[in-house]
Amino acid sequence: MKLPFLRAKDPDKEKRRRDDPRRARRWLVVRMVLGALLVFGLFSVIIWRAYSLQVVDGKRMREMAEQQYLKQIQLPPRRGTIYDRHGAPLAVSVDVDSVYANPRMIGAKKAPEVAARLAAVLELDKWALTKQLSSKRYFTWVARRIDPQRAKAIKALKIRGVFLTPESRRFYPNQGLGGVVVGFAGLDAKGLEGVELRFNERLRGTKKRLKGLRDALGRPVLTHGHQQAANGGHELVLSIDKFIQHETEAALADAYETVDKERGGWVTAVVLDPRSGDVLAMANAPSYDPNRYAQFKPELRRNRAISDAFEPGSTIKPFTVAGALQLGHIRADQSFDCEKGRFKVGRYWIHDSKPHGDLDVKACLQKSSNICLSKIAMQMGKGALYKTLAGFGFGRASGVELPGERAGKLRRPRRVSDVGLANMSFGHGMTTTVLQLARAFGAIANDGVLMRPRLLLRVRGPLGETKREIKPRGARVLSSGVARTVRDMLVSVTQPGGTAVEAALERYTVAGKTGTAQKVDPVTGTYAKDRWVASFVGLAPASRPRLVIAVVVNEPGGDKHYGGEVAGPIFKRIAAKALRYLGVRPDREPSKKKTVAVTSVAGAIGTAATSDFDPAPPLPGERPGGQVLVPDFTGLSVVEALEAARRAGLRLRIDGHGQAVAQSPGPGPTAANTVARVRFRPPG
Repeated sequence: MKLPFLRAKDPDKEKRRRDDPRRARRWLVVRMVLGALLVFGLFSVIIWRAYSLQVVDGKRMREMAEQQYLKQIQLPPRRGTIYDRHGAPLAVSVDVDSVYANPRMIGAKKAPEVAARLAAVLELDKWALTKQLSSKRYFTWVARRIDPQRAKAIKALKIRGVFLTPESRRFYPNQGLGGVVVGFAGLDAKGLEGVELRFNERLRGTKKRLKGLRDALGRPVLTHGHQQAANGGHELVLSIDKFIQHETEAALADAYETVDKERGGWVTAVVLDPRSGDVLAMANAPSYDPNRYAQFKPELRRNRAISDAFEPGSTIKPFTVAGALQLGHIRADQSFDCEKGRFKVGRYWIHDSKPHGDLDVKACLQKSSNICLSKIAMQMGKGALYKTLAGFGFGRASGVELPGERAGKLRRPRRVSDVGLANMSFGHGMTTTVLQLARAFGAIANDGVLMRPRLLLRVRGPLGETKREIKPRGARVLSSGVARTVRDMLVSVTQPGGTAVEAALERYTVAGKTGTAQKVDPVTGTYAKDRWVASFVGLAPASRPRLVIAVVVNEPGGDKHYGGEVAGPIFKRIAAKALRYLGVRPDREPSKKKTVAVTSVAGAIGTAATSDFDPAPPLPGERPGGQVLVPDFTGLSVVEALEAARRAGLRLRIDGHGQAVAQSPGPGPTAANTVARVRFRPPG
């Protein structure tokens, strides 16, 4: 018996099974399905990878690619314009051309010829430029921020590998006017001094980028014209009044000629509106032109009104009196024995410039008696005097929107001796800045309210829309009654018998105080007998003050060193012109009339009665009747339009950049205070 599994296979049956077409079709279908699945799987992986690269990681991969084949050079952005309170531009940004080259495109053989042609136009060193253009670099600056005439000449040369690109250049259309306030920006459009530094983040816009290709080694191969535009910075409107600033600087420039220059003499002044704290003018002499800041010594760029602290001397006396009256330590009609000019405090003697007997408080200020003020301070005590002076802002920064402000020095009561208390009552043994002094007098002018100095009025966007308004900020430090009492007392200082007769105005009452402080000898450490700081701070008109003007003269020359005779006339000149310009109504009648000769057209001589009020001269370009002649700005560049407006004595508002295409008002006469608007458009 044979078992089934030992049965021999039938060869014919096996052959029939292998040759069965149905079996072959089944295997073909299986292989096709497996192949299709394999192909589908491969394509799925490829598609997923492509999706990941393009969508999921697309941004990162594009950035990596750009980093590999693109090169960017950042160009400074267009900074926002800085205006005075009436819209006159103090700092503007204008588009000027810069020249760059691709030495690889020029080639070493042509480099000397190209360098010679460029050097002739740009006034550069031909040999240094040849070396620069013979390099194997793909980019090099040739000259930056060139004038329009030279840019036109470079464009006309049509040199292969030499290109022009617009860059923003900072321009100060009024030359040195307001330089210590506005400051300046460097070549990289970064603010370095003044408002330009303090508000650098607001003023600067987004950077412009010049793009080009890299080669396989990562070297730039820049092509002309591939640029990203920049966004302009914010515009700033300052409290500065261009006219008052100009008159202040002119007065200081003349006064500077009288100081002792060998001892580093200088003059500085601040003009405030006491009602708002607005800084209408702030100036130094000597000063500088921010358009050429690198040509001036660093000390000329110092804003001495906030950065130089000095002993204020007798200008502190009104605050000692105000504090004593406010706290009830003295009465306004009280008299003090001035000891015939010599008064001993401990081991030390206090002196007056002239001997006096009994003086009431008003006369103490009028005669500027140190002995009287020492006795008032002793009645107050150290703590009360310290709180009084600190309350007026001495010993701390005023908070003005400028960099580099010093706080001054005011010693605390525990560090003040008896003689130190006496000295502090008349401004010795403490230091202050000119701005702090003007601000404190502003509280007396403003019926006892101390205002924070306001330099920034508003911030506008690049299109001129208002982003922020800065409101006046103040706090009461004195009752209005005491403030008016002290103000009335200070009027006597500028009247006959006072120390500042030379500061008096013909048509306005002036309240003020002189200061004459000895300087410390840097060698001996004691007060020098021949080195002085002379000062005067005045309020006008005294009945309702519109201006506070503080003037300080460091190292006055010649035989005059008292504040009234040195700083008083400077105040008078600034105040007379500023009050007339502001249209402030006089509060007193002229004391006398002058008779002057008048020659008629026919040659007849007659007389005319006029006051000796010192009128301000008309603005440059001003026509009789308070008009100016508006020029035709059509086709002018921004720089040319600003210069034309300056010559005409016209305030200008700039819209856009390029060439002037429209203006309002049109050419012809217009009111002197008109702000002309000129619209600019890029050429082409």
